[in-house]
Amino acid sequence: MAMNDAGNQMAETLAQLKDIHLPDPVGWWPMAFSWWVLLFSLSALLFALVWFLLDRHKRQAYRREALQRFNELQNNREFTPQQQILQINALLKQVAITAYGRQSVASLNEQAWLKFLYDTAKYIPQPDNLAHILATGYQTTDKLDQRQVEQQLELWRGYAKQWIKGHHL
Repeated sequence: MAMNDAGNQMAETLAQLKDIHLPDPVGWWPMAFSWWVLLFSLSALLFALVWFLLDRHKRQAYRREALQRFNELQNNREFTPQQQILQINALLKQVAITAYGRQSVASLNEQAWLKFLYDTAKYIPQPDNLAHILATGYQTTDKLDQRQVEQQLELWRGYAKQWIKGHHL
């Protein structure tokens, strides 16, 4: 019977127990200080990224305009190949003056101009006969092989387009 009394007493004790009530979940508001810091940092980073991209877009506007003008020159069939060589050279001068300033670019000609083009975009392979290509623009047409002039113009176009896209400030 002692065993039975112990069992009854245990059953009564167990019956007095109440279910465990879980506390309410922790709310997300108000946020902890570290979350505010993280939120502010991400907002500042996003703002800085947008600012950088807009500023870069604005600073690169002259390149987009030059490439548009380049495409117009390339598609214009009114110019002879020699005139196109000279027109593209003039466009490159305009781009260089815009990017580097009139003082450092306007007086450049011949070898100094070619060296400037090379120095501002060293990773772009410069054709070996670039000086000859530019000189072709000033020669009379009866002394030139038109097929060779067309090949030179294509080389010049390729280099000029790459330079406009890739010169560095």
